[in-house]
Amino acid sequence: MTETEPDLAPGWQAQQRPPLLTRRFEFGSYSETRAWLDTLAAWSERSGVYPDLNFGRTYVNVTLGAQGPALQPEDLRLAAEVTALAAPSPVGA
Repeated sequence: MTETEPDLAPGWQAQQRPPLLTRRFEFGSYSETRAWLDTLAAWSERSGVYPDLNFGRTYVNVTLGAQGPALQPEDLRLAAEVTALAAPSPVGA
């Protein structure tokens, strides 16, 4: 992974200062959004990782802070796991 072009899961954006990853997930309805938030909450309990969330009726913005002073392969793996939780539900993923 290079600092300028990390190997990100599709749809994620990297920021170096502070080091974090962000992605917006869009859904077709509130019930789909709510179901995915429940799935994400269960994943957080299992993994011990609690991303920052901002959400509305049909979208969820997810921010994963780096596990260290810079983005690491582990951070990219976590982003890929979050992406996999959404398949195949999100619209425009």
